[in-house]
Amino acid sequence: MKSQAGRPRREHWRPPRGRHRLPPEVVARSQRERLLDAAFHVVAEKGYRATTVADLTGEAGISRTTFYEMFPDKEACFLAAYDSAVDVLVRRIEAAFEVPESWPARVRAGLETLLESLAADPQIARLALVDVSAAGPAAQRRYRAALQRMTPFFDEGRDFAPDGRRLPANVSRMAIGAITGLVADEIEAGRADRLPDLLPDVLFATLVPYLGPVAAAEEAGKG
Repeated sequence: MKSQAGRPRREHWRPPRGRHRLPPEVVARSQRERLLDAAFHVVAEKGYRATTVADLTGEAGISRTTFYEMFPDKEACFLAAYDSAVDVLVRRIEAAFEVPESWPARVRAGLETLLESLAADPQIARLALVDVSAAGPAAQRRYRAALQRMTPFFDEGRDFAPDGRRLPANVSRMAIGAITGLVADEIEAGRADRLPDLLPDVLFATLVPYLGPVAAAEEAGKG
């Protein structure tokens, strides 16, 4: 079965019906994973505001009682799904960024991993960068915290850039804002699968505050 975004739905193990001897924590973990996956699918297809608890429980195949044993409301389930998606993305970017290369090359590797990861999972891409804006103040705080986790990758640019210490204090936030703006526009336009093609533009937008337009264009043009 496929979602409207075109990604095959992930199959999760489910405990057998009726009486069994499985530990409660095993059953609960399966139910939680299915609920988080349901949040990815349903919010991507219906939008956060239109999504109901009934939608989530129906997609996950669990009862409302079980849902409320795990989450107080729809928002808490969405935030848990958002956190899990961000954690996966950040770990992948961190691993890519640790290549023994110059800072611009490391930024390229991290951005390439980000774009490829989002393109491979359009529903998570939409949840992480688009739907979060409609999910209320708590979700928007989570979004800002997620962006803050990215700043160490960019702060190193001060040491690499000529006169880096004279750059504005918020230069990393400027670079991250350029990235998220470009990527979110593509996702909203339904072109998440084409995000890897955006690498030169995203890399240029990231590097230009640190290196200037000429050097940034040279780095962005490297294959």
